[in-house]
Amino acid sequence: MATWTRRQLAGALALGVGLATGSRARARGPGKLLMIGDSMIAGAFGLFLQRDLEELGVLVDRRGKSSTGLARPDFHDWISLGAKARDAAQPHAVLCMFGGNDGQGLHMGRRADPKWIRYGEDEWTPEYRRRVNRFADAVTAGGERLFWIGMPQMRLTRLHERVAHMNTIYRAEMAIRPNARFVDIWTVLADDDGDYSDRVVIDGKRTRVRTGDGVHLTGAGAQLLADFVRPRLSEYLLD
Repeated sequence: MATWTRRQLAGALALGVGLATGSRARARGPGKLLMIGDSMIAGAFGLFLQRDLEELGVLVDRRGKSSTGLARPDFHDWISLGAKARDAAQPHAVLCMFGGNDGQGLHMGRRADPKWIRYGEDEWTPEYRRRVNRFADAVTAGGERLFWIGMPQMRLTRLHERVAHMNTIYRAEMAIRPNARFVDIWTVLADDDGDYSDRVVIDGKRTRVRTGDGVHLTGAGAQLLADFVRPRLSEYLLD
């Protein structure tokens, strides 16, 4: 694929290059991206990625809510709300990022006497897989492209192992969807050995990229992740 300058990329996106996706073909004009997710999207990473994409001519509708995911539809039902967001935004592509809040029991309904599938039970993985696909179907009902951003490594071993498992689900399910792409960020914020680290070298300087909880990102970490995701997103859109 040819190398694009920032100005060429902005011009191409403004003219609508490469964003026709199945039945979601569009007329000339700036592309529209719907961003959905948890605190990663609501916070600095989503903000920086939105800013950078808008500089390239993409129209971005960012909808993030902290402490959410696919595990607790009783608290925040992203499947139904994602469908409504897609209908309202009429995007040409959707980007989502979940997982940090999903390594827990899955709420199965019946508010008066709720049923749960605990993490680790046999039913958990197939039910979570089903939710991933229901969400993907809901936000791409018109044939929109879907970018599913994976989770980074976590400091706490239990959470680290759980998000790694969820990443395998995201990767597998996006691989069999013709209009989807899993974006693997597992080692973006890692050290030189590919392991979790609070600090990584950026521009020759050892820089803190994770906050004190070992989960969320500092401003520098958020920008590093946005810089990693943006060209992969642009390359896919311009393919």
